[in-house]
Amino acid sequence: MPFSKRFLALLLLGIVPVIIASFTGLELYVFLIYNLVIFSLLIVDLRMTPNEKLLCVERVCSEKLSMGTENEIGINIRNNSEYALNIEAVDEVPTYMKTKNAVVSIRVSPHYEALGNYIVMPEKRGEFIFGKVHIRYKGVMGLCMKKGIYDLENSYKVYPNLKDLSKYGLAAIKKSQLMRGIKKNKSFGIGTEFESLREYTEGDDYRKINWMATARSNKFIVNTYEHEKNQQIMIMLDSSRVMNSEINYIKKLDYSINAAFLLADVAIKKGDNAGVMVFDNTVKRFIKPGKGRGQFQLIAENLYNVQENFVSADYMEALTYLNRNHKRRSLLCIFTELFNADEAFYLASALKNLAKHHIPLVITIKDMRLYEYAEGEIEDTKGFFTKVASMKMIREREKIQKIFNESGIAVVDVPPDKLSIEVVNKYLNMKSMMQI
Repeated sequence: MPFSKRFLALLLLGIVPVIIASFTGLELYVFLIYNLVIFSLLIVDLRMTPNEKLLCVERVCSEKLSMGTENEIGINIRNNSEYALNIEAVDEVPTYMKTKNAVVSIRVSPHYEALGNYIVMPEKRGEFIFGKVHIRYKGVMGLCMKKGIYDLENSYKVYPNLKDLSKYGLAAIKKSQLMRGIKKNKSFGIGTEFESLREYTEGDDYRKINWMATARSNKFIVNTYEHEKNQQIMIMLDSSRVMNSEINYIKKLDYSINAAFLLADVAIKKGDNAGVMVFDNTVKRFIKPGKGRGQFQLIAENLYNVQENFVSADYMEALTYLNRNHKRRSLLCIFTELFNADEAFYLASALKNLAKHHIPLVITIKDMRLYEYAEGEIEDTKGFFTKVASMKMIREREKIQKIFNESGIAVVDVPPDKLSIEVVNKYLNMKSMMQI
């Protein structure tokens, strides 16, 4: 409607003089004059209030949004008129995105611009289109309302949780070393590089004592080493039907992609080469291991829109493809899910036959609800069957762990909230133990 609540209030207020005038018989004249004045003021307000064409509206937003976290979207408005305006803006947000403060209130002075923000929380990865921005604002006198629609349609990519990279990545790496870019000298140790000197502490390996530095300082000084760089890290991501199951309304595939992002980021920052394979019954995507931020961007572009497929995973096919296209010894980080011992035997056999010179690391997600059901009290028949089924699934997971342990295959099996950091810690531990 073209008029505001203030205008409606003034119309209703006109009842008072009409009632008073009714005692003199002039109520009709008072009614007509009062409404003529009010509507005249409305017309004046409509003419004085700037047209929406004098407003420039733009959406301020990173083209890369993070799934499952709060992302700030800005609405910037420039007012090219002679009057200050109080504007409300609403953006057309795609499906699968929750919003906070969706109605953005912005006061813009004449010939100035102002920015207002709202929050979106994407629930899915992929590419999504934001549509038009709708605005409305009161007239200069506050009697009329004007609206505007601005076609700002644009597509934005929703990636796995990029904010975890800054949250966890710097905890796993010495940031100062990454920033300095100091050239390291090769040491004679296997798989290590000289980093710096420090004072000897109890428990240090005496073979690392630097005798020349010790003689100069009159106290024991030891060499410290940085782990070898340029190692090969291949992230193998299972996108088959088993990754479609959800924990806390988030698919296992999404948890795995978040962890894969963080692992690739940390590995590249540590100077290693990271690559990615996405597979189900065939290989869907393959990026050879490489280093540098360009490599990470390439990995990001290939992971942000991966979707699960309702087929079974073919590990033999994936490993055969890997052998044809990447022959260098690598740490194979296999994100998958296994529900019974037969599947574990199949994967262990495939790794034994087709990945002899690689170092496999099988990564699965533990659903803690199984343990809650198994340990909970039985209240009814449904609870009884749930408890029995949960106990059976837990025993099956224990068999799976035993199969991998007996095959000499490392495993990470943790709840989803610990997956990203535990995978990175396992990689760093294997690197420090020179197992890669």
